[in-house]
Amino acid sequence: MARRTSESTVARFEVAQANQEQVLAESALRGERVVSWVRLVLLVLLMLSQTVIARMSGELQPRDLLRGGVALAFLAWSIGIAVLLQYEKPTLHRARWRPVLATVLDCGYFGFMAWRSSVVSGSFNPQMLGAICAVIIAFSVARYSWLHVVMSTVMASATFMTVCVLLDTFSFSRVSFVLGCYVSLGLLIGWANTAVSSMFLGLRRRDNLSRFLPRQVVERVLTSGDGTLEPVQREVTILFSDIRDFTSLSESLPPRAVLALLDDYFGHMGQIVMGHGGMVNKFLGDGMMACWGVPDGDSHHARHAMQAALDMRTKLEELNAWREQRGQPRLRIGIGLHTGVVAAGMLGGAEQHEYTVIGDAVNVASRVEGLTKGLEVDILVSESTWKAGEGRFLGERISEEKVKGRRESVVVYSLTGRAPSANTAPRPPVTKRSGSN
Repeated sequence: MARRTSESTVARFEVAQANQEQVLAESALRGERVVSWVRLVLLVLLMLSQTVIARMSGELQPRDLLRGGVALAFLAWSIGIAVLLQYEKPTLHRARWRPVLATVLDCGYFGFMAWRSSVVSGSFNPQMLGAICAVIIAFSVARYSWLHVVMSTVMASATFMTVCVLLDTFSFSRVSFVLGCYVSLGLLIGWANTAVSSMFLGLRRRDNLSRFLPRQVVERVLTSGDGTLEPVQREVTILFSDIRDFTSLSESLPPRAVLALLDDYFGHMGQIVMGHGGMVNKFLGDGMMACWGVPDGDSHHARHAMQAALDMRTKLEELNAWREQRGQPRLRIGIGLHTGVVAAGMLGGAEQHEYTVIGDAVNVASRVEGLTKGLEVDILVSESTWKAGEGRFLGERISEEKVKGRRESVVVYSLTGRAPSANTAPRPPVTKRSGSN
């Protein structure tokens, strides 16, 4: 059993890792698309500056077929790669290696054009080459890894130095100053690249965890790691709720209206559960299961669950007032709570899994909720939950009921409100009636 659990955990980790890599690949593809269009804009602006603007200012250089041919070839490649990237699907392999080829071609082209222009015109403009190399480094801010930033910085620096050496204009003071600027730019862009990737992955992971964990637990998982979600055996409080007579209600409404009703109802109730530190475990048609005490330990889980149940009752009154104003029928719900020991952890395979709780306490909580209809009470709590409330709530002993699948009877209490003071003891239990289920 332990081996199977371990294999399942490893499989889930591998899927999570693959999903993370896919997210980074998608982000890298979007970044490379932006770079391809910026490159085209840069080429167009450079061509305008070296032809139209240079002619107007009297700085037009002599024609050079080799330089013109290389420029047209690079422009054609730039257009082709920009179009290709619009239809390409993200892959990790391309995200890693495409920037390498692009950076080599960018540095090679602009370095060649700077050298060739100097040969043809007899003058070298280091400012233009320095600016172009800085732009090449800036391209890496949108790429897959900080290693691409390092590579761009090194290659841009090497291009600038190589052209200076070839044209016999190398100066230690000038080159060292330019390289220092490149290193500073590379460090800043490398930090931005890593920070943006980490932030994007963190937001994506937080969003996924927030779908089934309360906010404070999500923050602990993000801080402490996935070990927080490891299987545990712990005392918790389970809450089941159900909309009464929902079948007959749904028969009178179109499917879309039923979905809208449930979406609104569960949205409000789920927020109440999470607001009291609980975890919405699952939605069961028109019912909901929530628990307190996992994955994060909570010594007052019963008190928080009981307060959540009272707030759910209050919220339902608000919803019903809104529904009555629009001529819609009132909703009635039943809520059952039970406190007991469960096993909690991730359940399922690599492709589909959830954090859930399993044990007799879950079954008892479901049965307690089922008693609410027959006993005509909207909130029932088991004796274990009532005692764990530590005298902070008002209610009374309703009955001792036999429930399906359990030999021992379950003592249930109504929950009517919160005691005026935390130190106020509840009213003495009064047996209202007894029966069987």
